[in-house]
Amino acid sequence: MKRTQKFVQSKLHILSLTIVIIMVYRSPTGNIAYFLDNLEAALNQVYNNTVDIILRGYLNINYLSDIQNKQALNSLLTSYSLYSVIDFPTRIHNNSNTMIDNIFTNKFKNENYSAYSIINGLSDHDAQVLSLSDIIVPDDRNELYCCRKISTHAPNEFQTSLSYEAWENVFSNNDNDTNTTFNNFLNTFLRTFNASSPPPPPPKKK
Repeated sequence: MKRTQKFVQSKLHILSLTIVIIMVYRSPTGNIAYFLDNLEAALNQVYNNTVDIILRGYLNINYLSDIQNKQALNSLLTSYSLYSVIDFPTRIHNNSNTMIDNIFTNKFKNENYSAYSIINGLSDHDAQVLSLSDIIVPDDRNELYCCRKISTHAPNEFQTSLSYEAWENVFSNNDNDTNTTFNNFLNTFLRTFNASSPPPPPPKKK
């Protein structure tokens, strides 16, 4: 049986602020009522007045045209003070423009926000970025960082190396498991990238 929905949760603690980020996937064939019931159960576990919730989802609910499912989802999320902040197409394919990816947060509590898309070149879905300007992140001046140096010829070397990849480990997944297939692809992609632009050694503490 193929998985029709998936929920992943992470929590950020920034000074006195706690942000719960919930990642959601809903299959195009997933039952909407079953999905909403499980989403409500997930929100009930984390919702309270002391946390900020950001719900990020590949929902397969087209907010440009799917009025019925859109209204059902909005009805649930508004009861948790969560509202859509995306107002642009997230998937543009041939002559089709859809908004099936979305980000929801309390935009009245976080008034100074911006949302925009990034064309990442790896998917037919554009990435969405949510920037919250009111969150103050502590600046630790004593923290050490390391940076990867990418030479002028590294991008061409990277592209050439990718063109010689056979990708057997990606297409030979006998279980047809999407997660395994993607992880195999990502491992090959990162191995090739690190070969063309080696990561720096970790910084030494003084």
